[in-house]
Amino acid sequence: MNKVKSMIYFVCLLLTFSFFTKIESAESSLTEVVTEQKVISKLSPILIYDEDDLLEISIEDVGKYHGDVCLCLTLAFRATQLAISQLWQDEISKRGDFKIISACPTPGSKDCLEFITRVITRGNGNDFKLELPTGTDIENMTSDNFAFLFIRKSTNDFIRIRMKEGLFPDGFFELRKIVKYGKKFTAEEEESFWATKRELIQKFMTLPIMSIFVVE
Repeated sequence: MNKVKSMIYFVCLLLTFSFFTKIESAESSLTEVVTEQKVISKLSPILIYDEDDLLEISIEDVGKYHGDVCLCLTLAFRATQLAISQLWQDEISKRGDFKIISACPTPGSKDCLEFITRVITRGNGNDFKLELPTGTDIENMTSDNFAFLFIRKSTNDFIRIRMKEGLFPDGFFELRKIVKYGKKFTAEEEESFWATKRELIQKFMTLPIMSIFVVE
């Protein structure tokens, strides 16, 4: 009888421990989400004209269009902010005045540029071009893929924007390839990749913009 009582007590103890562990994990996840939302909301929106309509586009708006606020979307958004500040300065840019050559082949980056400027679908699609660094593609990316050439068509002024070296941790792109495109990866590799990606998103949202990019 004592053995049965002991067994029941042990099972109850395990269930209680599991219950509180799940609560703690849920609270931790909720805290991460709330923190991320606070960081996202601090980014200034982009003001841009669509014909005569003045639009105010936030990174949340772009995220809803794409499906989430991912790493590539974040970097494309901030690169666009920088390009507008340099090419238009105190003026408000117009969607039809953009031409963009991008080295980033990901859906997040392309959706960001498209949602803000309509540069991909506007007209005959001649205002957007992908030019990838040698040896790179959507599976085999490097920090060199985060480079953009923005052209203001009305003045022919342009600006080249690329990421500074050393902002991605060593091995990040190898881990990305394993987890996103590999057939076999460990739970630890998957957890490490997504955790690092979340950290990078917050990092690139909060760093001063000139700490992220080099302007040429």
